[in-house]
Amino acid sequence: MRGTAWTMPDPRPSHRTGHGVSTAETTLLIATGTLVLIGLLMVASASIPVSQSVYQMPGFLFAKQAIAGVVGLGALVVLMRIDYRWWMKYDALLLLGAIGLSALTLIPALAPNGLWLRLGPASFQPTEVAKLALIIALAAVLVRKRENGDLQSLTAGVLPTVGLVAPCGLIAMLQPDFALVVLYGMIAGFMLWMAGARLRHLIGPILAAMPVLFALLWTAPYRRERLLTFLNPLSNPQDEGYHLMQSFVALGSGGLVGRGLGASREKWLYLPSAYNDFIVSIVGEELGFLGVLVIILLMGAVVVCGIRIALHAADGFGLLLASGLTFAIALQAAVNVGVAVGALPVTGLTLPLVSYGGTSLIVSMAMIGLLLSISRHSTTEGGSHDRLGRRRRDRRAPLPRAGHHRRAPSPLR
Repeated sequence: MRGTAWTMPDPRPSHRTGHGVSTAETTLLIATGTLVLIGLLMVASASIPVSQSVYQMPGFLFAKQAIAGVVGLGALVVLMRIDYRWWMKYDALLLLGAIGLSALTLIPALAPNGLWLRLGPASFQPTEVAKLALIIALAAVLVRKRENGDLQSLTAGVLPTVGLVAPCGLIAMLQPDFALVVLYGMIAGFMLWMAGARLRHLIGPILAAMPVLFALLWTAPYRRERLLTFLNPLSNPQDEGYHLMQSFVALGSGGLVGRGLGASREKWLYLPSAYNDFIVSIVGEELGFLGVLVIILLMGAVVVCGIRIALHAADGFGLLLASGLTFAIALQAAVNVGVAVGALPVTGLTLPLVSYGGTSLIVSMAMIGLLLSISRHSTTEGGSHDRLGRRRRDRRAPLPRAGHHRRAPSPLR
């Protein structure tokens, strides 16, 4: 079975509305804005106890998140207006810079907790920036390898591409952040498959990595306990299983419509990380099942719009970049919700656009800005669209280059 390949432009009319804004862009903006507003509202509610007990200011963490939201909005607008193909010229520089920033977190004086890099009164999480830089670099490298026909080779195509992930994964492991290592690997595997790498070439590295990942998971006591607790949450409800038990209490007590906004009991220092990792649990307690459902539907709208933008990308780089960004957002959201409901072991991944975390919010909104840039430049240059999802027999056929549009025979089924 082979990976999915690109087909050539389809001369259908532009999908923009009469106001010059595409349906996908409008929906994406509305869904993103609504998620950010819901996130700010829930952070304001869920962070009050911690803000009061630690900073003696009930709105301290909310104020920081609101500032991050303003910065994120600026990043979204700027990236939306920049031609996304510009980033392909500097993909290596972006990735090296992000890796360098991430490496600084290994210096205790600069990053006391090993995750956030302190710059005076402010701090940010470089691994979030590295995630975005990695997606851009992978999209650029895979397009070049596809054009050279290297993706059909394990040694010339797949392994060197996997090597791009190694520095990011190593730093994340040393922090330590095992969940981020898995996230990096899944993003790389997905983008390789999307680029057209042979499935049998991807299975080999995956099988080789499984024993290593299992060893890393099992040899660290806290990771092993998390896994065992996930398999049997009631085995240790006052220690490793405490997060999950309190999350269940929050979700269960919310019922269909919730206790009411601000009325959560679990946020009063019962449920750890109530305003970031487990914010879905607080949403369920205060706004009920319907509140959680709204967030899931809005996140689904973001993912559907990302898929639509990828399908209409003007070139291979745009298609891969949009696919990688959308997959990263969808995967992280699915993991966060899965942890809250007990479907996955506890991790430290936030819910994009909603959870507390300034860097996470800014980078997530920057991703949305890139998606909007891809959409804008896909429908303003000749109105041509690329389509995705059919198989090609000619796996070495060159991709359309950035800014280059041409007609070609329809793909063979």
